[in-house]
Amino acid sequence: MKRWLVVVCTVALSRAAVADDDDALYKCHPTTGKVRAYFKPNTELKDLVTWIMGFSCKNIVLGANVDPSTKITLLVPGELTQKQALKLFADAVDAAGYSVLDKGDNLVIKAPPGAAKPCPSGAPTTPATASASPADADDLTALLDAGIKKIDDTHVEVSAKVIDAVLANPMGIAKGARIIPAMHDGKPEGFKIYAVRPSSLYARIGLVNGDTIASVNGYDMTSADKALEVYTKLRDAKKVELAIVRRAKPLTLTITIKP
Repeated sequence: MKRWLVVVCTVALSRAAVADDDDALYKCHPTTGKVRAYFKPNTELKDLVTWIMGFSCKNIVLGANVDPSTKITLLVPGELTQKQALKLFADAVDAAGYSVLDKGDNLVIKAPPGAAKPCPSGAPTTPATASASPADADDLTALLDAGIKKIDDTHVEVSAKVIDAVLANPMGIAKGARIIPAMHDGKPEGFKIYAVRPSSLYARIGLVNGDTIASVNGYDMTSADKALEVYTKLRDAKKVELAIVRRAKPLTLTITIKP
């Protein structure tokens, strides 16, 4: 997978595309039409739950031994009917080792008898290895210093080593800013960036407080589904153009990935 994609994902898809805004994740938008299903590799169960809840408006109950961070990879070639989407959800949960009980308005996800309880939130599930991401914030800052070159106010070059570090520690990078859906007259228009830390990846690629990311390489970013669609379509791109709105004026930030 071409690594530049992680830059886009950490900017626009942190915590399933709505970083630090859990309320927005759990609002349902009932639909009678087709359902989009674009998933990043190793989607967590909790993100899959958010997706199914979003259009079905069903309540989700997770059993005591169900780990919401369980990772599942789904490859979906096109749009689905709601019936197909619910079947996909049930099959994905089954593949993860759990089962789904459909009780009308409620979907109950249960672990098999005797399953171990998940680790407490934040606890490591695998031992640290030499290839793990830098745990020390100073190491990450040094990596960003060495691996990001500012050409001018709208052009930067990013090394593949920086993207490797982002891949290894996406949540560490995500702490560099707050990202929420941007709305205008009730309509989505992208993702707005707030609380940008000066030393963060966001600041180094040219984003500032109040910027709204409207599109990436011409693909609009008006929803989490759209953002995930970008993820799947642009994996071979070597240049990323972020179309943003800054103080009501359009601006393009260009990111070039170097070996």
